[in-house]
Amino acid sequence: MRIKEIISEAGRRLAAAGVEVSRVNREDFLHIKGKLNPLLQKAGIKAGWTSGGAGSFDPEHEYGGGGREDSGDVDIMIDPQELLYRFAPDLEEYNRRSNKPLGAKAFANMMADEGKKQAFTLKGAKWMLAQYLSDNGFETDPGTLTVNFSGSGKNYSVDLIVRPRAAWPLHTHDFTRDPGMRGGDLWVNIYPTLVKIASRTTFTDPKTGEEKGNLQFSPDRGIVDRDTDEVVAINKDDIAKILLGPSASARDLASMSGIRDQLKKDPAKWAKTKQLFQGAAQ
Repeated sequence: MRIKEIISEAGRRLAAAGVEVSRVNREDFLHIKGKLNPLLQKAGIKAGWTSGGAGSFDPEHEYGGGGREDSGDVDIMIDPQELLYRFAPDLEEYNRRSNKPLGAKAFANMMADEGKKQAFTLKGAKWMLAQYLSDNGFETDPGTLTVNFSGSGKNYSVDLIVRPRAAWPLHTHDFTRDPGMRGGDLWVNIYPTLVKIASRTTFTDPKTGEEKGNLQFSPDRGIVDRDTDEVVAINKDDIAKILLGPSASARDLASMSGIRDQLKKDPAKWAKTKQLFQGAAQ
């Protein structure tokens, strides 16, 4: 799934079910964390709470609270290895209880293919986590891991996102300079352009007709070489230097203003990117 689809899908899941979703302010966020985090900790899950706009309300946020008033939803990061360890599924039971169970032959073929088995096991672990939260009073969709959190007569969209722990800092944004910024401003518009400029070669995607570089910025793996599928950089400071320049830091990469200020130091890069900042929320 593309990052743009991930960003836009979160609130739609509950809205499609006829649930009116309220925006999340600081007080709402702290209330949600106060209810859900103890349950996750009890299950042995050390979740990340500093991602996206709502994550800026977390007292542990790296860049402070910033000036945001509210956010559309809450994103909670779950490490896949920790999830698999704490919620190791019985694959036969999960398949039997699935909405679309595999037939005997398809199940056997899946078990014989290591890649498919790993993907199926992760789905089973997500299903078990959803069951755990639902059994404890927080209705959770086993397919999307969207929690329908209700409180004070309102409903909030809370998304559990399974993502490697090493990638979590890539989703911690700095709202102290740009309170109106959205994660989509960075992931949909800015990062793809920067990583294409940093690529040594480009090509035209035959499916979309879009020009792309040999490098891509993965929300789960950092900068990846498309040709070799090798991770070039996952550390946020390293990525900032690759995309912005040798003096750039992780914090520069975390905001529109930080990125803009670094790009202006390189006239060639700025000429290629300045149109991205016209009309952007600052």
